[in-house]
Amino acid sequence: MKFLSTVLAAFALIAATANGSPMLRMEAEGKSKSQQQTQQSSTSSSACNLSGTYKAGTDISSCSSVTIGSLTVPAGVTLDLSKAKSGATITFTGTTTFGTQKWADPLVLLGGSNLSVKGSGTLDGQGAWYWKQGQSIARPVFFRLQNVASSTLSGFTLKNSPFRTFSLVTCKQTTISGLT
Repeated sequence: MKFLSTVLAAFALIAATANGSPMLRMEAEGKSKSQQQTQQSSTSSSACNLSGTYKAGTDISSCSSVTIGSLTVPAGVTLDLSKAKSGATITFTGTTTFGTQKWADPLVLLGGSNLSVKGSGTLDGQGAWYWKQGQSIARPVFFRLQNVASSTLSGFTLKNSPFRTFSLVTCKQTTISGLT
């Protein structure tokens, strides 16, 4: 149960990171859609949306809610939800796909407190690519919960894990339930 709480906290962190996206700055500067990043934030700083191609360093720290739609995370980049606002809700609604690369960092990093990470979405770790490489290569942990407290993770689907599905580091009072 503590493991699940940690995962939820990580999702909340992702939500908070989405708010300060460089993609939004490009849109405000009048750049074309092809020049814009795909992370988007609503006009309210409390509701943030992530879709398209994720950019490392996306800031979700001011988001009370983060919705993650169809999202592609490039190889070698962690979907960083570790700075989620306390009490944030992170909702996976689409398919999140991760690029493949030999590396040991997590695909998803969640951190924070009083987070609710949920949704009907699917996270695809592209495990088949790693499995074909053999056991001696560096592989990412799918979902790391780090410093997550009093949080819940539920409802979404994790598939094709490259290595371990979850890694819990310094988590407490966290519940993980109903994941597929």
